[in-house]
Amino acid sequence: MPAQQAFESIGNGIVFANWPIMWIVVNAMFVYNTAVHSGIFDYFRRWILAYTPPDTRIILLIIGYSFGALLEGVAGFGTPGAICSSLMVSVGFDPLDALTYTLIFDTTPVAFGALGIPVTTLATITGLPVMKLSAMMGRQLPLLSLLLPTYALIFFAGFRAGFLECWPAGLVAGLSFAVIQAIFANLVGPELPDLIAGIVSLISIIIFVQFWKPKYRPEFEAHMVVAKAAVDDVENDIDRISNHSSNRSEKQHIEHSSKVESPDSIVPAEGVAQPDHSSVAENDVAHDSIASAKKNGRHLEVEKLTIRETLLAWSPWTLIVVVVIIWTFAKVPSYGRTPVHWPHLHQEVYLTLYGKRYDAIWTFEPLATGTAILVSAIPFCGLVLWNGSHPRVFWHALKQTVTQLFLPVLTVSFIMAFAYLYNYSGIAYTIGLTLSSVGKAFPFLSAWLGWFACFLSGSDTSANSLFGNLQVVAAREIGLSAILMASTNSSGAICSKMISPQNLTTGVSTIGLQGQEGRVLRRTILHSIFMVCIVGAMACVQQYGIPGIIPP
Repeated sequence: MPAQQAFESIGNGIVFANWPIMWIVVNAMFVYNTAVHSGIFDYFRRWILAYTPPDTRIILLIIGYSFGALLEGVAGFGTPGAICSSLMVSVGFDPLDALTYTLIFDTTPVAFGALGIPVTTLATITGLPVMKLSAMMGRQLPLLSLLLPTYALIFFAGFRAGFLECWPAGLVAGLSFAVIQAIFANLVGPELPDLIAGIVSLISIIIFVQFWKPKYRPEFEAHMVVAKAAVDDVENDIDRISNHSSNRSEKQHIEHSSKVESPDSIVPAEGVAQPDHSSVAENDVAHDSIASAKKNGRHLEVEKLTIRETLLAWSPWTLIVVVVIIWTFAKVPSYGRTPVHWPHLHQEVYLTLYGKRYDAIWTFEPLATGTAILVSAIPFCGLVLWNGSHPRVFWHALKQTVTQLFLPVLTVSFIMAFAYLYNYSGIAYTIGLTLSSVGKAFPFLSAWLGWFACFLSGSDTSANSLFGNLQVVAAREIGLSAILMASTNSSGAICSKMISPQNLTTGVSTIGLQGQEGRVLRRTILHSIFMVCIVGAMACVQQYGIPGIIPP
């Protein structure tokens, strides 16, 4: 391959990595960090605590599965692992359990994560129709989405406490998510399945547990974790809230237990800073003190949120959902869309396998889906100011976003650069042609190829970029469905996110388990292998048993 074409393909990959892929992630993380620094995210945390039973089995579903899926739908790229595991630790989960189950749950939503970027990337790389790929994944993943909550409960709490006592909650969380995921993936496209399904699942399970609760077991009682350094502030807050609440008509007491830990034994949760604070220590103290925990008491007292606080708690997610829905159905991204024929690369590579030239077109969309999140941030920032926060919270949020995403942006850029070089140099086609010798067993192997690619790269998007064309070439040589094999690459890739070194390192560093990646890996690898075998078997059944399920 001529050096000029090699460097042009690298440049094409880097540009695509930053726009539209990381453009979505940057804006989503800015909204989240603004919510954290302004205290609005703490409203959301308190709202969940106030309307859920103090049972870690239920909280596991609400935060780990439903809320994690919502975050994956908005930002993707490991965001749920960082945020949800910290939230779970803050309500008494063992840090190792919190990270393990967050990683296990962060699988079926991944294929449609970051507003469908893995699917749109796969379509860009392979040239296959994005709606057909979305529909095919929407006919594979909902089965796993349905079973995953109950599956995780069994391993978390055992067969009796997890399945026999909690299967209704697992069914509600899984069924509500799976149905919406299937409908939107097949009828709307890849942008909304996770976003809408996550919201519906979250609301469904919260409403359900208002009328049904599992049998009480003390070993699964949720505990709020409060550092000793914060106890004095906490007690002051209790007095302040008690005096303030005397003028209110109602106050709710829920039975989340309070548990005081020493500073050495506590793992700091991702806290909420006051507008003029930015350090992690200050965040943790503020986060815990707002919860109004008692130092020696058995019960945690959480003040019922006002209507205003409830609206603020849900405002970031509601605004994003509303704007993205309007953006998608109004086809806003098509306005200003400009195809750029990449110089010295577009149709400079000849594909002998297909007898045609290889297009190299980067589509610049100033109103891409990431811009929709930026637009939703404008009214949200207005609400933050209306709530009394200082404008400096936006600066703190921006600085934290840059710090958090600097390395991920570099990583994704390099991976996409390699993927584009890998494709335009013909390596993907050569390997795909070689793997076609596997023959009829290829659908099962297809899932493992995606699994391996995601294990190496850490993301479904990167896995689709690396092996998407390989899957299509092998499928066409064998006479299989290219749509099914490309989709199975993505569906298989989601199964190795939980064991990817990149995600393990990020997860353990978030909740203070540095150096314990091996312990997490030992707890997730068998689940990963089991799930990819299910995906591979499903692909075989769909290809040979029910081929009518594949979009024509």
